[in-house]
Amino acid sequence: MTDTLSCPFLDIADSIPDSLYVLRHEPSGKYGCYCHEGVHGLACFSTQGHAFRFAEWIDLSGMASQNVTFDEARDIAKARPLPIVSLMLLDDMSAPKIHYVR
Repeated sequence: MTDTLSCPFLDIADSIPDSLYVLRHEPSGKYGCYCHEGVHGLACFSTQGHAFRFAEWIDLSGMASQNVTFDEARDIAKARPLPIVSLMLLDDMSAPKIHYVR
């Protein structure tokens, strides 16, 4: 079952950490994203190790982890073009925690 966070008033601190890692390809400005059950989102992780394991799946060399706050990650997700509509904590890829940003 997927934990879906769609209301900004929920206690997000219990579900998604304040400090996250995202993957960025500096030359192109692209970020690591993921699609889970038709929902597209910016991939984020609670540890750098989780981020690096996910980077192995991306067919783009030069991905680097970037440590960001939850608010910064939300802003990055909001700035991504559609179909990105969420921020996804992918520490457990079979049950991501999804926070909708639009």
